[in-house]
Amino acid sequence: MKKFFKVLGIVVLFLIVAATIAWFGFLRPKPPPISDADRAQIVLMPLPSELELGSDQLVLNTNFGYTFNNLKTPKLERAIKRFYSRLNAATRKTFTPQEGKTLLLDCKNENGPYPNLKDDASYTLSVTPDAVTISANSETGILYGLESLLQLMKNQAGVWALPEIELKDHPRFPWRGLMIDVARHWVSKETILRNLDAMEAVKMNVLHWHLSEYQAFRVESKIFPKLHEMGSQGKFYSQEDIKEIVAYAADRGIRVVPEFDMPGHTTAWFVGYPELASAPGPYVLDSVFGILDPVINPTRDEVYDFLDRFVGEMATLFPDDYLHIGGDEVKPAHWDANPAIQKFMKEQAIKDSHELQAYFNFRLQKILAKHGKQMMGWDEILHSDLPKDGIVVQSWRSQKSLWEAARSGNKAVLSTGYYLDHKRPASFHYNVDPMKIEGGVTIDIDSTNWKGYECKLFVQGTEIDGFLYFFGEGENLRGVMNFMGDATDFPNAKIEGDKITFGLKASVGTINFEVAPKADSILGQAKIAIITIDLKGKQVGGSDMPNGQSLPKFEKIVPLTAEQEKNILGGEACMWSEMVDNRTVDSMIWPRAAAIAEKLWSPKILTNNVDDMYRRLLVLDDELEKMGLQHHSSGKELVLEIATQQFEEPLQTLVDVLQEDEFFNRMQIYEPVLYTTTPLNRIVDAARPESYVAYSFNKDVDLWLKTADADAKARIMENLENWSENYTKLRPAFGLSEKLIEGNPISLVSADVTRLQEVEVHSENLSALSKMALQALQNKTGASTNQAAIDTLLLKAREPHGGTIMPIVDGLQKLLNHTK
Repeated sequence: MKKFFKVLGIVVLFLIVAATIAWFGFLRPKPPPISDADRAQIVLMPLPSELELGSDQLVLNTNFGYTFNNLKTPKLERAIKRFYSRLNAATRKTFTPQEGKTLLLDCKNENGPYPNLKDDASYTLSVTPDAVTISANSETGILYGLESLLQLMKNQAGVWALPEIELKDHPRFPWRGLMIDVARHWVSKETILRNLDAMEAVKMNVLHWHLSEYQAFRVESKIFPKLHEMGSQGKFYSQEDIKEIVAYAADRGIRVVPEFDMPGHTTAWFVGYPELASAPGPYVLDSVFGILDPVINPTRDEVYDFLDRFVGEMATLFPDDYLHIGGDEVKPAHWDANPAIQKFMKEQAIKDSHELQAYFNFRLQKILAKHGKQMMGWDEILHSDLPKDGIVVQSWRSQKSLWEAARSGNKAVLSTGYYLDHKRPASFHYNVDPMKIEGGVTIDIDSTNWKGYECKLFVQGTEIDGFLYFFGEGENLRGVMNFMGDATDFPNAKIEGDKITFGLKASVGTINFEVAPKADSILGQAKIAIITIDLKGKQVGGSDMPNGQSLPKFEKIVPLTAEQEKNILGGEACMWSEMVDNRTVDSMIWPRAAAIAEKLWSPKILTNNVDDMYRRLLVLDDELEKMGLQHHSSGKELVLEIATQQFEEPLQTLVDVLQEDEFFNRMQIYEPVLYTTTPLNRIVDAARPESYVAYSFNKDVDLWLKTADADAKARIMENLENWSENYTKLRPAFGLSEKLIEGNPISLVSADVTRLQEVEVHSENLSALSKMALQALQNKTGASTNQAAIDTLLLKAREPHGGTIMPIVDGLQKLLNHTK
């Protein structure tokens, strides 16, 4: 028996040792490349690939000199001058660029004259108590190392220092872009330049420059001067401007990819050159927004001769390997109405408009290649006739098209989920990842109980073909909509009388449909703000139609192979300019674009902590203003324009807790529609797409409710006291008569009462809810106990006014619910 236990003990001991070896050898999860403790002490954005802090620091003094090791180039010399300029601005001290031994820059190779997709952006950064060393294989890595160094600086009791650190860094994706639309609304050269500074700060490396539209053509052409002379209303970039911007970007490691959208979105081309169009002229610049009819005639050889000369000229201005041809939202109405085009299609066996666009793209790709350019376009260009090598597909309709492009062998860039003009919070963009598809078909497909309808969606005169499928019945009714090649499920359809209602989740919010099946047809409608979507279809299949179409196979999303993943180059944040202009564009881009920049730069394992992202984003928000961006100051300028100085402070307090409503919701405030000439000078333009005052307040409420943190409560009380007086302070500005304002004589009135009155309800609700919350927190008598009235007020406070919403309602509701 003793021998048995001895053997058993040896076996158990062996198993324990083996398990320990396995755990520590290869089973234990790999620790993150940055520990939580180190992460909490830094504000770097984007986060580096790996980092370890020491316990010491390097104190900065005015003898902070630099030395180039291995390689010294004009680009690096300009970079070090910018570094010292930023250092002086941040510290308000005088650091003179001088040679010394504190900062060692070790660059091994010189980049080409312009950045390239294949440039090595990696670097290492080491800080000891005596010196800083930045090492990189290329100039680009040194640029990024200097940006990280600036973000590492800390001011402790008036002493500026760098923490002791060992840092290794390289980008997750090589394509980290920002698209700026300068065609719908003009954006000046100076604004582009300062946005390039911000891009460098967050390691973005592609400026995608959207230069032509229905509304304007923004580039000087010396070969075809009527493009800019007649297509820009005098607002265009001269060729010298373009050269300056391209050089400025190159100095910061940023590529410039121009976009000339075609064959649609081309009215501005036709104002000067109507012979390019599919319908007879004359043409004038469009002043409305949407998907319009004008489209290039793809059947005439003269059009390709024109484009050959045009691309040749643009190739001399834009040295990047890629030229973006747009290719999105081509409306075929003018093609369908042109007998010559229809004859050509019949002769060439081109069956539909999609095939005709593919024919155009195929010929255009040959022209681009002739001039040393590779084609890039929105995901509508994806077609089997186009060569796979050298074409980049930019996915905007869904992430599924991104993966489809990657599977087909094309290179691909993601923009779905990165549309800044949709006015979604930074957290929304941060949760979008090119390597992860959200919203695939996840419902159970019941092949024994289904109906299928072939449908058309009618959106502002545009027809979109697709299918609608229903599965199950009663409380288990569910379905799939398959339009534009994108299948999206809805799990909870409801039957209400003879109608079925369901909601589809999209990047712009939930689209709510109401449809009515009748016999073998279906009619319905959906609305996104002022946009109405009509649906009409007929049943073509189902479990009750044995001779109908068969049920398509809805497959689960299949992961990409390792080889296919390499085709995904990265992503681009997009700033379309229907509702921004030169003054407000900074505030609509920054700082939210930095969250996307981090998603595309940092290791995936480090980009899942939304709270920590916001902690660092709020620091960067202030730093960007110091760099010269106007995302803070532009809103304050508008506040002063709207109200007199007497009301500036309370109006700014109100604006700070508001945020711009989402894209289509904001569209509702324009009567009858938004035009290019509509002034963008209302409260909604002064507000930002995300209120960080509201974010901080809501986080304080969560912290106090969870931990009873005294500092959080003090900040809550201070805000509530300020907000509770807001309506009293602003009432005169809203245009009330003097006799209604007891003890508050009016000496000045609002400069524009109409614009102010749009948000009067917000001010009234802000003060009312803040008073209730304040009284409840102070346990004062007289606090409202009418819960129905409180609930009604909370619902009213969530309603949009003047294109703005008040996100602090979330925190106020939690406070009132907690204290009731």
